[in-house]
Amino acid sequence: MRTLRKAGIFAAAATACATSLVAAPHAFAGDEPTAPQVSAVKLSPNADAETRAIARSQSEAVAAAANICGSTYELDDAKPLPNSTTRHGTLFFYSNAGATSACAILDNNTPGSANYMDLRIWAGNNTAGADVDKGSFSQYAGPVYSSTAASGGRCVGLSALMKNEAGTSNLINWKGGYIFSASAGSECVA
Repeated sequence: MRTLRKAGIFAAAATACATSLVAAPHAFAGDEPTAPQVSAVKLSPNADAETRAIARSQSEAVAAAANICGSTYELDDAKPLPNSTTRHGTLFFYSNAGATSACAILDNNTPGSANYMDLRIWAGNNTAGADVDKGSFSQYAGPVYSSTAASGGRCVGLSALMKNEAGTSNLINWKGGYIFSASAGSECVA
């Protein structure tokens, strides 16, 4: 049931975003294909070249995930997981203006299957206080939030796990961190 609910929300978000944030074609039933309507996906100034390339090539997914996180969020990072040549999922990481809150979505890029996914986000070293979304999803896991991202020069930790459809092996097992206004007293470990 949750998989269907999330799939519906993701599809609705993608449709809503297509008109305001996405460089994507706009088509209606019976319309002939036309040139794409282009507008910008909100990108953080910190977004690297790989993130910008993913934002261009997967603009609908990037905008839909941003819409799910909230309209004040910008794309900081997009990671193909486990890597760019064997992509089973894409981790989208967003922060709001002023980097006071972070949001993550793990997009399921496996064709036509629901996979067990476990997405976690936490501030600093507080893994026990992680916001978690886990279950079997055909579209995505998340959103998960950390609302104390910038407090006192904090970092945000993320982990993303995806198992194959049978649940017998990991397709993705990733853990990383993102630094927000890190200071000398930051919990972030490089």
